[in-house]
This record gives sequence, C-alpha cells and structure tokens, in this order.
Amino acid sequence: MATSVLNAITYTQQLVQSDSNAIGSALGLALYNDSLQEWTRDMLNKNIDASGVQEEYRNITTDSPNTYLWPSSMYALKTIEVNWQDTEQQNYIQATPIDVSNTQKRSFSWLRANQSQEHPMFDNRGDWFEIFPTPTTANAQGIRIFHFLRPTEAATVEEAVPYPQILDYRTLSCKMAALYYKTQGDVEMATVYEQEYQQRIAKINRVIEHGSQQPKTPIPLGITGWQY
Repeated sequence: MATSVLNAITYTQQLVQSDSNAIGSALGLALYNDSLQEWTRDMLNKNIDASGVQEEYRNITTDSPNTYLWPSSMYALKTIEVNWQDTEQQNYIQATPIDVSNTQKRSFSWLRANQSQEHPMFDNRGDWFEIFPTPTTANAQGIRIFHFLRPTEAATVEEAVPYPQILDYRTLSCKMAALYYKTQGDVEMATVYEQEYQQRIAKINRVIEHGSQQPKTPIPLGITGWQY
C-alpha cells in the first residue's frame, strides 16, 4: 500500500502534539505542498536528478529572433542541445548560456548571424529562450531540452507521496511542523524542526545524489612484457 499524504499529515500532528482540530485536511495539504516545493528546491540546488528530469523537444524554425517557449512542466533547466540537420542522437550539440549584459563585445544581431553552429548558445528570458545563431534551415525536433520537473502538488490527502520523498515521508513532516509552528509564532519550535528537516534531507541527498566516478581504492600500474 502506497504511503499517502495523510501519513505525512498524521505524523506532523504527532510531532506538534495536536490532532485534526489544529491540523486538518485543508491546512495539512497546504503544509504538505509547501514542504514538497521546499524539498524539491533543496534538491535542485544540489543538481540532484532524482528530483525528476524530463527530456522534451522543439522544432527548429528560421524565425529571427529565433525564440521558443520553455516546456510547461519545467521547474528548472538542466541543459539544452541543438541538432541543426537531423534527429540523429550523436549530432546534438550542447548549447552554452549567454547573457545580454555579457556578449564579449558582440551584439545580439552579430550573434544571430555569425555565431558558429559548432558552438550554439541560448539566452534565457523568463518563460522563453533564444537560440544562436539563427538557423538557416528548419529541422524537426532540432532542440532538445533536459529540465527538472515541476513537483505535482497533492489535491487530496489520499494521494501517494512521490519519489524521492517516499524514501522518508517523515522528513516532509518535520518541514511541515516547522511551517506550522512558524504560523503560530513559535520561533523556537519552528527552528527545532527546521534543523531536524535539514539534517534528514542532508542524509537523504547522500543516498540519491550522483555517485562518485572516482575509484574507491588505488589500482597499481601493471606492466607486462619487457622486464626491467
């Protein structure tokens, strides 16, 4: 049986030594969804893919300026890749970000016409972005966007707690307790449970973050053949 939002609310009630009269379904859902957003942001700050990464595409057009909307489900960008000619996986090239205030003494107009396709760039402008250089040929699915998914907030207490929060839903409860005490003006207890939340999430991040690519033990160099 899946762990539901109600489990997180019930444990929050136990932490603050209260019941549904103080933290009912409406307040419990509000505290849960707020905590879910906070946990997701904490993972994004450490670039942890376990928060949920989605791959989406845009068709390259020849419009100038060459702008596109971000995916509606995007919470934060991970990277953009551009393929000018086809949909072959090996032909996608990672684009680098550029800012209007730092174009290395070049104007956007110059970049649109002259930026090398071997080194594509993009400019993030809120809910849309522009690709440089401006394409001279249209290409279906020529832009590939990897992005972190916006967390889906719960509408009812019966909904299941998602991954990776399901690994320890009580971590959410600690954050919910901190938020509850904050609304009550109890700064001391809010601080206690905020610290508990931070300690728990730090340990969980070690479980779900990227594994090290470093060898765990030194490997001696082996030489065969000619003997010195």
